[in-house]
Amino acid sequence: MKKLIVGTLALTLAVAGMQTARANDATWATIGKVAVGVGIAGAIVATAADSHAACAVTYAPACPPPAVVYAPAPPPVVVYRQPVVVAPAPVICAPRPVVIVPRPVIVHRPAVVLRPHVVVRRTVWRVW
Repeated sequence: MKKLIVGTLALTLAVAGMQTARANDATWATIGKVAVGVGIAGAIVATAADSHAACAVTYAPACPPPAVVYAPAPPPVVVYRQPVVVAPAPVICAPRPVVIVPRPVIVHRPAVVLRPHVVVRRTVWRVW
């Protein structure tokens, strides 16, 4: 696959290097030729990039299906049940539970107060 891409690229560069347009060619004809060349190069690059599209995937079961065996139907089964008696739940009266919670204890440190340090300078002038 790499050889195909490299070969296509080399061919594209070789064709692009040739100058076929002359001084007095029709402008629209030259533009058409360039557009066709670019379209073909784009199609080649798109086909090379989309290489997985050519693959076909088929799925096969891992094991063969089980064989079908025909047998007569089993005889019906009759089950006799005892009647179900539903009794209401007994009513229980009890006082509310008593929960004793101790008083909360609040622990904190004393507040720290920071005061700015004040420096006082006194200048005393003595005259003798």
